[in-house]
Amino acid sequence: MKKIIFLTILAIFIHVSGVWAGDDKETAKKRALCEKGNSTACFKMGERYRIIERDNKSALEFYVKACDSGYMTGCTNGGILTLMKGTPYSKEFKKARKMFTKACDAGEDPSCFNLGTLNYKEGRQKKALQYYLKACDMGNSAGCAKHKRLSR
Repeated sequence: MKKIIFLTILAIFIHVSGVWAGDDKETAKKRALCEKGNSTACFKMGERYRIIERDNKSALEFYVKACDSGYMTGCTNGGILTLMKGTPYSKEFKKARKMFTKACDAGEDPSCFNLGTLNYKEGRQKKALQYYLKACDMGNSAGCAKHKRLSR
């Protein structure tokens, strides 16, 4: 009897979760704002798709819109998702480099760190060191650690 009640509750929870994950009023509002060019709404939609829906493809589309509209963390997150799809010297690495560079130049230290990693994966250690140092100078402790380790 207890198993049946638990399964029923689980089924209700899953069903309710599925309903919440659909385009409720708040989601529809954010989607509309994003379509009008609101970078924050695009970023929040990207986060929603990445975290709740676990749909990186849709998340990437929203992160790219956020990035194009000037939301630098959208560039960082979009770059990471793009980088995950590619291999060194691929078109995905080139797209990720473009997004990371935009955000790094705007002062987004995680993007500078990620540029260091991207360059390191492509065998460009000297350039990787420059970006790790730039991230470090912005207060990114992981950038400091990578720079220190690779400078030996």
